[in-house]
Amino acid sequence: MTSRDLLMAYRWPAAVVLSSLVLAVTAAKLLSRPIPIAIKGGLQVDKLVLPPSVTIRSDTPLPVVVKEQVTIGGAAPLAIEGPVTISGNAPLAVEGAVSVTAEDPLAVRADVSVDNKVTIGGKVDIQGKVKPTLLPVPGL
Repeated sequence: MTSRDLLMAYRWPAAVVLSSLVLAVTAAKLLSRPIPIAIKGGLQVDKLVLPPSVTIRSDTPLPVVVKEQVTIGGAAPLAIEGPVTISGNAPLAVEGAVSVTAEDPLAVRADVSVDNKVTIGGKVDIQGKVKPTLLPVPGL
């Protein structure tokens, strides 16, 4: 058996090994990037285990229902359009200024406590009783 015969005998196994290496490297590169998924209809997530953060990009608004504590972070502001319902005693920590613009009346059906100055531009209609301690003191 000559060296030429050995090269001819081992060319197919060598080609299989080399092509397997190329496919493995290509698959590793493709799978290391996030895979975009288009979901039509609803999505229900019971529990997030890993990764600890999720990035969602959507062209249309997404309906979201949160049943337990959720922390939303990021550099971009979170735009919320539509009704927001909070059930129970749920403290809310807001860092920074909050601007509310509504064409329809803003309905509040609970007690509201304000510790600092509130500025309201425009007409305010108050229906109901106001505690006398909240009325302005004449002459000040």
